[in-house]
Amino acid sequence: SLDMLKGAVQVWLENSEAPYIYDQSWGGMVNCGCNYTRSDDKGVCSNSYPDCPALASVNEDFGNGFYNDHHFHYGYHVYAAAAVAKLDPKWGAAHFEEILLYIRDFANPSKEDPYFVNFRQKDWWLGSSWASGIVSAENSPHGRDQESSSEAIAAYEGVALFGQVMTEVFQSNGGAASEQQKEAALLVQNAGELLTLTETEAAERYWHVWNSGTHNSTYPQMYERLTVGMLYDTMASFETWFSRYPVVSYGIQLMPLTPAAERRDDPEWLKLLYPEYKKSCEEAGDFCIDNGWSIVQAGLCAAAGDPEEALKQALAIPAKVFETDGGMGNSLTNTIWYIATRN
Repeated sequence: SLDMLKGAVQVWLENSEAPYIYDQSWGGMVNCGCNYTRSDDKGVCSNSYPDCPALASVNEDFGNGFYNDHHFHYGYHVYAAAAVAKLDPKWGAAHFEEILLYIRDFANPSKEDPYFVNFRQKDWWLGSSWASGIVSAENSPHGRDQESSSEAIAAYEGVALFGQVMTEVFQSNGGAASEQQKEAALLVQNAGELLTLTETEAAERYWHVWNSGTHNSTYPQMYERLTVGMLYDTMASFETWFSRYPVVSYGIQLMPLTPAAERRDDPEWLKLLYPEYKKSCEEAGDFCIDNGWSIVQAGLCAAAGDPEEALKQALAIPAKVFETDGGMGNSLTNTIWYIATRN
C-alpha cells in the first residue's frame, strides 16, 4: 500500500538508527552503518553515531562509507520516492529537499552546488557508470568496476521520474513552490533522462553481447557469453561478486523490471538470451527460484515474445519468494504488469 511505501522511504529520513552523515572530504552523503543485534524478535543497531562501522571498513554496508554502489542503493530510494510523490503530491513537496540529497550525492547535475560533487558515478567518456568508490573491497588490479548495468539504468530512471513528478507538482502548486524548487525539479528531470539514455546505450555496447545485421559485438569471438557480468577498467568477465551461477551474471543485467527495460533490451538479443537464461536457471535449481531469478526469467520470457508462457511461470513461483528479500523487490503485481505490457 501507499502508506507502507511511504514508511519504507521515510524510515531512512526520520530518526533512522543508522543515520546519514555529510562527508566534507569527498562532498557526499554516507551512512553510519549498523551493527545488528536481536531484541524482542527484531533486529536493532547496537551502535550509534559517532560509532560508525560503515566508515571503518569498506566491507561494511557494501562499502557505502567509501562511496561504493551509491547509485544502485540510493537509486531505489529515489525511485520509490517518485512513486509516492506521484500518488501523494503533498508528500513529495514536503520531502523534496530530503530526496534531493540522494540525487545530489550520486547524480548531482549542478556544478554550482558547493556541497556535492557533479555526477559522482558517471563516466561520460564511456557513457556508463562505475560502482566502485574511493576504495574497492576487491582492490582489483583491473581497476574500477560495475556489475549491474540495469540497476544503474533504473537508478537514473528513478531520478528522471522524480524530477518529472516534482516538476508537475510544483507547476500545479501555484505560488506554493519557489522558483528555485521549480528549476531544481526540471534540472533533475532533464539530467535523469540524459543519464538514463547514455547508461542504456552503454549497456548495449559493453554488457549485452551479440552480433546481428544491425549490431556488432564489442568483444572478440572467443567471448561466447551473451552478457558481461562485471566490467572493469581493463577487463570484462562473466562473473558476479556474490554467486558462481551463470543465471546471476545474466539476471543481474535484467533487474529490476521497470519501464526503461523496453528501451534497454534489444528484442534480437532477448530472443538469443532467453534459452540460455532458462537453461542456467534450471541448472541452478532451487537457488534460482528461492532468490528471485525465476521472476526475472518470467519477465525475460515475455519480453522475448511469449507472454502467455511468462504468465504461467510467474504464477508458478511460490508466493513466499515475492514476499521476501528473494523477490529482489519484484512484487507479483509488478511482474504481471511487466509481462502484460511487453510488445
